[in-house]
Amino acid sequence: MIKNKILKALSVLTLAFVIIASIPTGTGIAYAASNTVIDVKSGNYIPMLIHNGMTDVASVGAYAQAKGAFTAINGTYFDAYATEDQVKAKGGDVNALLAFSSLYGAPLNFPSGVLIENGKLLHGAGYGSATGQWGGYLGGITKQGTFIVEQVSLTIGFIVDGNRSTVWRVNHPSYEDTSVALYDEGFGRDVQLKPGDKAAIVEGGIIKDIVSHGPVKVPAGGFIVVASSSANVFYGNTSIDSFSKGQRASWTWEMSSPNGYDFKDVYFAVGSDAAKINGTGGTSRPYIGGTADGKISIGVGNASECVNALFLDGGGSIAYYKNGKYLNGPGRNVSNAIGFVKVGQNVLSPAPVNMAQANPFIADIGNTQRQFQAFLINNNNYVMLRDLAYYMNGSTAQFQVSYDAGTNAINLLSNSVYTMQGYEGTIKADKSKAYKDTPSKIFVNGKQVTLKGYNIEGSNYFKLRDLASALNFDVDYRNKQIYIEPENAYTPD
Repeated sequence: MIKNKILKALSVLTLAFVIIASIPTGTGIAYAASNTVIDVKSGNYIPMLIHNGMTDVASVGAYAQAKGAFTAINGTYFDAYATEDQVKAKGGDVNALLAFSSLYGAPLNFPSGVLIENGKLLHGAGYGSATGQWGGYLGGITKQGTFIVEQVSLTIGFIVDGNRSTVWRVNHPSYEDTSVALYDEGFGRDVQLKPGDKAAIVEGGIIKDIVSHGPVKVPAGGFIVVASSSANVFYGNTSIDSFSKGQRASWTWEMSSPNGYDFKDVYFAVGSDAAKINGTGGTSRPYIGGTADGKISIGVGNASECVNALFLDGGGSIAYYKNGKYLNGPGRNVSNAIGFVKVGQNVLSPAPVNMAQANPFIADIGNTQRQFQAFLINNNNYVMLRDLAYYMNGSTAQFQVSYDAGTNAINLLSNSVYTMQGYEGTIKADKSKAYKDTPSKIFVNGKQVTLKGYNIEGSNYFKLRDLASALNFDVDYRNKQIYIEPENAYTPD
């Protein structure tokens, strides 16, 4: 099982530095105490930025296994903190937490700065101003296998009928009343609108709709632009209400590079606050860089072997993974990682690592507020089966849950008192977790039914509406509140 493989990898001894025997020259890889040097120009290796969208996190080892990377290191900064005190202690954006934690679930896990993947701007943030700019160090690997790094600035534009307007951020929610943010499929999930937001939905190069309620699904191949309540920063100093359905729309971005580097011709590039350029500067953290003989090096330390290097997220995020083992770490789950795959080889037998996004919510059951530790999978909410059974006890729609190990079957019996197991309501959806298909057959009152379920850390999760249909109780959403109505028969919405 994927989950067991990941846990097994995480249990390997974690060391600060490991001396590994050198491989003979000509292989393209040289091992040292704290770094791996890779000859990308040889054509035998593919560099990649590994992630699960802009709101999800996973361990560096899980990322490496998912892509078959023989080595990987944690990437750049992201929001790793869940509480207001934690965010303040780390100098983070408390306003963003307050604006979006109830919509997305905390921690928010949004990356910081710039992420570029295969020449496409995956994430870009220009905090605190309407200039649509981000300035900082940006480092990456070109399609020719060369490492480049310098201090740059990013500008983002939204173009309607040939008129360009300012965008503050790409695939990063914005809390300010005057902000404008753009989202495409790289965001990885539906976009939540806070009160006062309006979103222009662009599909096939045309504005298809303008909406004021979320969540909003990003159309395939399209994007949406979200304007906050006072965002009069579009061309002509107008609001989003000046746009209309049917107008031609697109977006663009430019990177100002003093040395003329083309950051659209890269495998990937990531932003940071510290770099070593022409042998000068830097710090002691995880890094990726270029050596004097044109190879690429990743490691943890001061990048002494590199002429140019970009320093990555440090502290609790530090994780350096190689050939199935952590040389540093494993560290916490991170927003993104940098990995290298050997061409034509499945070194770690890559398998997809499916991550369920924590998305807890409160539902009203018989005038009682109940907290569901739900997870978002394929843009749908899944709740823990036994949590629901526990909360429904004593209602007209109460049901029993039992498991038959001999037949690998989950049995649901309606109009029956639920027998507690002792952990109901205690398992927390406080971070993204790996999931897999529920292997069990499902029976309701002795009859087998088809219910799509997923297993997360040993517990089974199902769509709330699927359970309502199978057990004949109603679910409604009104006034931004979910209502579970045991006394009413199920009605599809």
